[in-house]
Amino acid sequence: LIQLFDAGFFHADPHPGNLLRTWDGQLAYLDFGMMSSIEPRQRTALIKAIVHLVNREFDRLAEDFVALEFLTPDTDLGPISPALTAVFQNAIKDGVADLNFQNLSDELASVMYRFPFRIPPYYSLIIRSLTVLEGIALANNPNFKVLSKAYPYIVNRLVSSRDPDLRHSLRDLLIKDGHLRWS
Repeated sequence: LIQLFDAGFFHADPHPGNLLRTWDGQLAYLDFGMMSSIEPRQRTALIKAIVHLVNREFDRLAEDFVALEFLTPDTDLGPISPALTAVFQNAIKDGVADLNFQNLSDELASVMYRFPFRIPPYYSLIIRSLTVLEGIALANNPNFKVLSKAYPYIVNRLVSSRDPDLRHSLRDLLIKDGHLRWS
């Protein structure tokens, strides 16, 4: 997450042959042949999408897909929003913490074939990295929940950021219709 959101430059091939556990329990990356970058606006859009997912604001996820460059700005989001809502409601039916990126990716693929989605090159490498890392974690701990581990980092980014878009997302996370969100 630090590579992705702080540096904007990340290892895009984190399979077990490219990872080494150090004596103090840290991960060391090997073989830097596949690296990728993500622009600040894309990082902000990705964080905003996570906030919308956690807040179950599925209709706003369609707008996030435009900001993430999956859809062009002139795309009619009317028919896409309900399809995305169905996918994301199903993905978090057992709770946001139980989200499985591989399952979500599989379900999103069916929506992406029906509508004019395109996969930006930077994002295909992000998904590859996240699903590989999630698979490694699940092999070592079948109860591992990627979003529950990542979310404290995301919240910390929202709290510490001076970026006006992220500050707005923090307000969205905490307040709805002038009232504090309690769940």
